[in-house]
Amino acid sequence: MVKAIGTVFSSLSHLIHQFYLFPCRTLEAFWDFSRCYFYALAFWSLFCAKFLHLYAHIHSLPPSKLVAWGITFYFQDVVILLLLRVFAQKSHTRSRLRVALDVLVVVPFSLIVSVMAAANFSVYVFTGAEIHWRQAKSFTGDTAAIRTLLTGLTGFLIGEVLLSMIAVISARPIHTLSGGILHVLAWPFQWLLPRLRPYVKRPLQRLRKRNQQSALPDPEIYERIALEDDYLNDSSDDDESDFLIGAPAGGSSQELGRVTERTLPRALMLAAFCLFVVLRLCRPSDPMYWYLSGSLPMASLFEGGHHESPVNVEGIPSHYGYLNAASSLRPPPAFGWMPSEAAPGFEDWNKSDTYALHYNSEIAPLHISNLDQPVLEPVRRALADGHVKIKHVVLLKLESARADIFPLRKDSFMFERIAESWKDKVIPEDALQRIANLTPTAEYLTGFPTGFDDGNTSQPEKKPYGGLSAKNAYTTSTYTLKSLAGTLCGVTPLVADFNREWEHHIYQPCLPHVFNMLSQQPGITKETDDFAKWPFHSVWMQSVTEGYDNQDKLTPVLGFEDKKTKEIIESPDAKHPVKGEEVNYYGYADTELEDYIRDAIDNAERDHERLFLTHLTGTTHHPWGLPGDEYSQILGSQNGQNEDLNRYLNAVGFVDAWLATILGILQEKGVANETLVVMAGDHGLSLPNDGGITPYDNPHVGNFHVPIVFAHPQLPPVEISAPVMSDQIVPSIIDLLIESSSLSETTTPVARDIRSLYEGQSLIRPLIQEKDGKQDWQFTVMNTGGSWLSVRSAAKPQFRLVIPLVNDVEWRFSDLNEDPNEDRPVSRFSLLDLAETIRKKYDQEVLHWLWDAAYVSNWWVGENWHRYRYVPGK
Repeated sequence: MVKAIGTVFSSLSHLIHQFYLFPCRTLEAFWDFSRCYFYALAFWSLFCAKFLHLYAHIHSLPPSKLVAWGITFYFQDVVILLLLRVFAQKSHTRSRLRVALDVLVVVPFSLIVSVMAAANFSVYVFTGAEIHWRQAKSFTGDTAAIRTLLTGLTGFLIGEVLLSMIAVISARPIHTLSGGILHVLAWPFQWLLPRLRPYVKRPLQRLRKRNQQSALPDPEIYERIALEDDYLNDSSDDDESDFLIGAPAGGSSQELGRVTERTLPRALMLAAFCLFVVLRLCRPSDPMYWYLSGSLPMASLFEGGHHESPVNVEGIPSHYGYLNAASSLRPPPAFGWMPSEAAPGFEDWNKSDTYALHYNSEIAPLHISNLDQPVLEPVRRALADGHVKIKHVVLLKLESARADIFPLRKDSFMFERIAESWKDKVIPEDALQRIANLTPTAEYLTGFPTGFDDGNTSQPEKKPYGGLSAKNAYTTSTYTLKSLAGTLCGVTPLVADFNREWEHHIYQPCLPHVFNMLSQQPGITKETDDFAKWPFHSVWMQSVTEGYDNQDKLTPVLGFEDKKTKEIIESPDAKHPVKGEEVNYYGYADTELEDYIRDAIDNAERDHERLFLTHLTGTTHHPWGLPGDEYSQILGSQNGQNEDLNRYLNAVGFVDAWLATILGILQEKGVANETLVVMAGDHGLSLPNDGGITPYDNPHVGNFHVPIVFAHPQLPPVEISAPVMSDQIVPSIIDLLIESSSLSETTTPVARDIRSLYEGQSLIRPLIQEKDGKQDWQFTVMNTGGSWLSVRSAAKPQFRLVIPLVNDVEWRFSDLNEDPNEDRPVSRFSLLDLAETIRKKYDQEVLHWLWDAAYVSNWWVGENWHRYRYVPGK
């Protein structure tokens, strides 16, 4: 063993010494060995990446266009590979400097494109979406984001190894074939140059006679220099006998050379290449063709780009012409209760800024108010009794919460998906018992029956907790941090990639700002037992990091100064040391906050403060880690997506139990009957539908449909079946505080004025889907924010349109009545192509809805930017 190690060490020392003495000779040896391999690596990386790219968008082009122009999508890749092959040649006449230059071009290029191809493969397998390289820079300086990316390391390594193995096996044939093609392409020049020689030689001779002092070399010398390249001579490829992989020279290389020497094969190959070029030149200039044609190394430079207008609606008819010059921004209304110095969240009322504009719901062209409607009758009766009092408000933002698992119902798609994993779709009794007991707290809070037998539930004797539960609720954004702004501020998030809200103008006061403003009104004091006169105190809690994508900057902008996050609870001076290990790459299990929630309630009761506690859960985030890695078997098969789904459902059960713990704490502290508990998903998860482990660039409806619940034990159970959005939570909370007489005499009129500011309708009143020909349009900013926008109308909620905001994603339409799980959405890169497909499949009513949705969205995106005072590209 020692002898073998010594031999290896001696060999390495010898190689290092040789490189030190003869660096150029070593470089040439390395090049002779690796030029075929690295060229093949680049070849397979580019072509596999393009195949994946086209596969991901195969249904986005009409078949006729795909057949006509499909081959031209490889044009950039072919040109790049032909140029790279020039650098990957072997020529004994080249200088060592030229060899070094070739190495410096081919090797780094091949490694870079192979890394990009493997990374794209990994992301596509795990998320169902390709990498948008223009967004990649947002991850480089973010530690939490890098930890997120590392979860795909296994897939990346598998992709890289596969590319390397294929390159090793096929190195010589690929290198030889490419050389033969270049040899054929050089044939016309070989034929043409000798015939042009006389015409070039005579002018040069005259020029030489005129200027004897600076005589030029004989033009024949130039010709010989040019023809020294091994693709312009009579051999189809160079001598590669020193390459370690493949047959010796004289095999396939010589056979290909003999073929390319014959006139007919040469002519056929050249004609095919010319046809390829002609097709590319004749291809229409369309952004979708440019995107599909983009070669992998060019994607990071030229990918995407905004349309000239936010939404490309050129050439479509519309009845919304009045939107062209419309705006919802006006000088803020004058309120007598507003302090002379603008408070946080109310900066638009700063008297020193004479140009400040604020969203005005009265003139907003798409706004429909329901504040003139009476409170829902069951709620009105409960409020009339005087038993509904709201001292504290707890808002729970539930990570990756699908509506069909809150609770998990027997007639849902999720249950069918679980059944499919078992043999003959029959779930064993013990597994059925686990499924029935997975979400009892959600069933208790919503009052939605799950369909399981009472004997299988852990809380069959409990009546519903009480409150309002929405069955058809969508999130304002499928990106968590943007969703927070929508839920807490009653706005639709900024149409821009990633968390940019914190550095722009969030155009409505968030709930902490509202409560802070109420606390500044006359008569608010801690020196009383009447909680309606107590000031509010807002607290933010999460057991995961706030370092991801500038969340630590967003939370204070939302109005939270008192925070309990991973960074705080794991610090040495934390009041309650963490009890367990981190469960995912973001942080700890949600249960680490149990003592902090107790403390918050105790402090509020002691100090005569009204608690507004917001808690973002994190355990249901990928990879769905649980304390102790304790998982029950819910799915029958644990292969592939089923393993992920089993982990996800276990995490859902864990969070359901955590919600029960929170309700228990409220009961323990004696504040349950005076606490409004609001729950809303930040986004769903399409994992059981298409295997997506994240909503990143995934337009599937499973990522949009979330639970929204207003729970209070003194309210009757009320099911809301109308389509709603999470931006309706803020006005609904304020409305409920007003109507339950939970505010003082001085703060109630203030709350009424603030309630009127918001664009969302109140959930405790009848919801209006359409009024005076105006539909209630509902927008969702898709993860990560700047590529796609989803829109639906409450008047016709079965239709969904996903709209591209950049040139490299598609239009997508689905009819949820026909296709509730979106197994067959219609995708096209062009709105006109999408409209033509819909025209053939549906009636004119659907086509008109499509036009209206596109036109309204075009206006709304620009309006969204104006509200946030955001300029794209800055």
